[in-house]
Amino acid sequence: MANVPGRGLPPRAYIPIVLIFGAIFVAAMAWLVHQGFSTGGSVFGTGTGASSRATLAPQAPPAVSVEGGGPPATVRVQLQELRDRIAKNPKDDVAMTQLGDMFLAVGKYDQAVPLYKRALQVNPSNVAAKEGLSEAQSALKGGE
Repeated sequence: MANVPGRGLPPRAYIPIVLIFGAIFVAAMAWLVHQGFSTGGSVFGTGTGASSRATLAPQAPPAVSVEGGGPPATVRVQLQELRDRIAKNPKDDVAMTQLGDMFLAVGKYDQAVPLYKRALQVNPSNVAAKEGLSEAQSALKGGE
């Protein structure tokens, strides 16, 4: 029953069709992966992918001109949102860790340590809080 006239496409037409649909599928998946890894919204700014904790090593904060001193308005908003989340849910270890990360990033280790400790009291398996606490304590020991 191979090659019955008038039924379906000729066999050699299937290869280009499959290749075209395969290329479209691969392109769509590549675009979706790119979109997933290039999203911003981190408290540390936009990025092009997953960042390692090593990038949070003590650094001089960037020079930002803000009238009246203090952090830029967007950072103040993020700080307040995290503090509000913690006030509403004192067991929100993720918010405590994120707030600790913000303090760690700008070198305020003495403010980061208690947040990481609280997060670990709530959730002892919070790996990010363990790493942040270790970094902050190491920085405090090195700074003394």
